[in-house]
Order: sequence, then structure tokens, then C-alpha cells
Amino acid sequence: MVSTNNNYCTVLRSLLNIFHPVGSFVSGFLQERFGRKRCIIFANFPSIFGWILLYYTHSAVSLYASTILMGLSIGFSEAPILSYVGEITEPRLRGSMASLTSTAPMLGVSFLFTLAYFFEWQTVALLSTFCPITSICLVTLIPESPIWLVAKGEYEKAEKALCWLRGWVKPEVVKTEYLELVRYNEISGTQQITPVANQKNLFSKLAQFKDPSVYRPLRLIIFYFLISIIVSTIPWRPFISKIMTEVGLSNNQSLLLVAFAVLQNIGCVIVVLTVHCLGKRFLTNLTFSINTLLLFLFGIYIIAIKNGYICSTPWIPITILCGVYFFGASVIILPWMALSEVFPNKSRGIAIGLSAGLLYLLIFVLRKSYLAVEALLTLEYTMVFFGFFGIFGSLYLYFFLPETENKTLLEIEEFFK
Repeated sequence: MVSTNNNYCTVLRSLLNIFHPVGSFVSGFLQERFGRKRCIIFANFPSIFGWILLYYTHSAVSLYASTILMGLSIGFSEAPILSYVGEITEPRLRGSMASLTSTAPMLGVSFLFTLAYFFEWQTVALLSTFCPITSICLVTLIPESPIWLVAKGEYEKAEKALCWLRGWVKPEVVKTEYLELVRYNEISGTQQITPVANQKNLFSKLAQFKDPSVYRPLRLIIFYFLISIIVSTIPWRPFISKIMTEVGLSNNQSLLLVAFAVLQNIGCVIVVLTVHCLGKRFLTNLTFSINTLLLFLFGIYIIAIKNGYICSTPWIPITILCGVYFFGASVIILPWMALSEVFPNKSRGIAIGLSAGLLYLLIFVLRKSYLAVEALLTLEYTMVFFGFFGIFGSLYLYFFLPETENKTLLEIEEFFK
């Protein structure tokens, strides 16, 4: 029997947070050499072994090993998936397709909770192995990224892949788009990569970040992620039960958590359906501003309750938290959409891997520091503090976030040069 005390839970969370970014960093480099498709396939194997190990686990060591494999698998998959989606989709569909990469995990978590309601956790772990196995089978059916193939000099394969991706059409139909891909690779400096170039070491690859077309979008993405984490409840989500109790919502917490999860999934679906019409910039300005306002209202409500200005009114914090979770769905997934398209082709894989790794390090630091911040400021002023971060972040994104919806990868790259 495996112990589930707080010490073990803390170690498990730490292992996941440590090895998740490790997987992201490693995949960022490997996908440039082996391709997006191979890396997506490979990312599923640690997950398979992790679920099987979890099914047979009878000790803390095996549980730790399972957690490490899960963290590596999740982290390793993100960079190649985002690179692939950003490279194969047309500009008019890129935003919606990229948003699915963030929506799918939320739906997957909801599905796992549903399975856990009907089955024992060992059975759920065993059933979960079918997800990565199915993923491997499906990914083997799709072609490699045409942009990556062109960069490797595989022009014929790139043309065939593009024909497959556009609906098994003839080469004449995709001729214009294919020539644009070749031109894009010429401008991005990734055409005709020689064997000598493939032997670049780690330091020479990192030197690419001196290029304005790389470090400018990297700076934007890291700040984008930082503000989205703060205004979307991620730092205090593990402590939501404690927070609800403090604001007078000690009853029916399980039902409320289910409602929050449903609202978040609905918010994700709405983003997928509307991003093409409204654009990422408008949705960012709208949802970041609303969540910032809700954080202020939440803090003000707690201040009013503690000072006796108003009586405890449960529907007010429930409404505020429902809004935070609903609009927080957009806040969470919009930076991931931008991540798949803002970097130039020559460093897309490495830059996405680095960005994803830094994101999870930020989440780890903010979650670990949340209780200390709350102890220093109290809950109400912590929410106000986060609200001020939201104001600053919203203003920064208003002035510096470009609209990338319906823009080609070349147009986006030219913006950052």
C-alpha cells in the first residue's frame, strides 16, 4: 500500500514540475534533428510505461518513477505538437487548431475524473494506456511537417505531405502554397541544411537567440505566459478548497468544483469557435481585462466581509469564481496559440521547447510561493495584488501584442525583425 501523506504528495508535485520542463527543453532540440512527427510518436512511450508502472505500483519509489515518466512525456510532447500544428495549418485555421492543443488536456482530465467515478484508480491507470497507444497509431498515418522537410532538402516529400494535408489533392492545387513554403525557408535561413550544419553544438544553437526575430517574440511570450498564469487562478488553484472555505463556501465544494471545470471547458470551446472571427488580440484584451476586474472584485468582497461592511452572501463569490474560471480558459490557452506561430522556422522547435519549459518553471515557482504571499498580504490583498499585475500585463499586451490571426508565418516573422 502506498502512503498518500502530505510529504509524498509534495514530492510527487515537485517531481512533475521538475521533469515537465526537462522534457520540454530536450524535445526542443531533438525535433530539429529528427522531425516533429518522430518526436510526437516518441513522446507517447514514457506515458505508456508510466501508466503501466502506476497500475503495478506498490511502493513510493515506483510511484515516483511513474510521475517522472509522466512529466517527461507531457513536457516532451508539447514543443513538437505546437511546432507541427503551427506549420501545417493555413493561417485562417491556425488559431483554432492551436487552441485545441490546450483544450484537449482539459477535456482529457475531465474524462479521467469521469472514469475515476466508475472504476478503481488501478483500472483507470490501465485504461489510460490506450490513449498514448491510440495516439501513436494515429500519428503514424499523418505526414511530416512540409516546412521541416523543405528545410532538410526533402522537396518531393514536402510536396506530397502538403498534398495530403490539403485533402489528398494533386500537386497543381498546392503549387502556389508549396512555392511560398520554399521561399519562407529561404528567408528564414533554414534551406539546404548541410551535414556539417546538423552537427552544431548546444551553444551555437542557443546563439540563435541573439537574433531579434527570436528574442523579441521570446520576451513577449514569457511575459504573456507570466500574466496569464497570475490572472487565471493557476497559482492558487491547488488551494481553491481552502479559499472557498475562507469566503464562506464550505458547503457543496465538490459540486462547485465540477461547475468550475464545466465552465472552463465551455470557455475553451468558445475560444476555439470564435478566435478566427474575433482574433487573438481582441480576445486577449477582453479576457485579461475581465479576469483582472474579477480579481479586484473578489479582493474587495473579502475586505468588505472581514470589515463588516456587508453580510456574507454566497452567490457573490460563486459568481466571481465562475467568471474567473470561464474567462480564465481563454487566458490560459491564448498564449499557447501565439507560441505555435511567433518564432522563425530556424529556431521554432528550440524556442518553443524553451518557452514551454520556462512556463512550467514559472508555474512551479508561483504555486510554491503562493502561500507565503498570502501569509504576508492576507487573501484579500493577494487578490488585489494579482489584480494590479493584471492591469500592468493588460496594458503591456495592448501596446505590444500583434494580431497574428489570418497572418502567414512569414508576415509574423517580419513583424519581429
